[in-house]
Amino acid sequence: MKRFNSIISKGLAVAATLLLSLCAYGQDVQPEAQQTEIAPSFSPSRLNKEVLHSSMVGIGSSNVLDTYLSPYNYTGTDYRIQRETQRMTNLWKGRVSNQSFIDLNVAINENRPKTLDEYAGGLRYTQGWFYNFMGGNIVNPVERSSSRWNFAAGLAVSAYLGAVYIDRSGNNPAQAKADIMIDASGMVTYDMPIKRHHYLWRYQVSVPVMGIAFSPNYGQSYFEAFSLGHYDHNVLFAYPGNMPSMRHRLTLDIPIRRHVLRVGYVAQFNQSVFNHLKYHNYSHNFMIGFTKYLYRR
Repeated sequence: MKRFNSIISKGLAVAATLLLSLCAYGQDVQPEAQQTEIAPSFSPSRLNKEVLHSSMVGIGSSNVLDTYLSPYNYTGTDYRIQRETQRMTNLWKGRVSNQSFIDLNVAINENRPKTLDEYAGGLRYTQGWFYNFMGGNIVNPVERSSSRWNFAAGLAVSAYLGAVYIDRSGNNPAQAKADIMIDASGMVTYDMPIKRHHYLWRYQVSVPVMGIAFSPNYGQSYFEAFSLGHYDHNVLFAYPGNMPSMRHRLTLDIPIRRHVLRVGYVAQFNQSVFNHLKYHNYSHNFMIGFTKYLYRR
């Protein structure tokens, strides 16, 4: 397992290098977005065509409990990739921004005696719409806002598909995870000028509010659920009472010549209690990547 973790770590290091190389390329092919300044010649009609792209890779800690598979916690290393796209829209007189977000993670864990390995992970895709308060611009606040502070809040639709697998013999060594949720989310940015450079802090928090989720019932096998077709409360209404979860993301954009390096911290606390089965997946990740701005045609 240590050798496998070493291979994954080296792979992430190579991925980070490639991301930074792409950052340099992106900056060269999109000079207009990087060199645009606030000036009378800038057309306000183009604000809704400005797009923010961010790509990050990260590594951190993982803590997973799934009582369908085991009554014990498994801890280890979490590997994560995130891709974000933001743009302003014409909705509500141009005050609404759109965010598209992809979050992919793989965790490699062990039980406390280090006798069993666990693999957990999944993909979450999110589409959100945010109202920008006080005439702010959450997409590019450094160039498009007159205030150092910018606030936005809204709703997002997120879909998750993942699994937890324990490397052991048995009838049920794996557990599928799936949900479709409506999330309440908020963002805040702070422009921190130092000399002639602008360092942008960005924080976002998301809380699942309601939706549907999949879960086997207590003692129900997947053979019964899928092969025999024995439905037993496997699709449930999810809300904070049975799925109290929260996702945090804090980043800092650092200008380096014509490039923008992004570093950050991601904390996710995903929990659920369905059909008398408890589950949690806690992770803390250090992230690094790049950010670039461009214009859609």
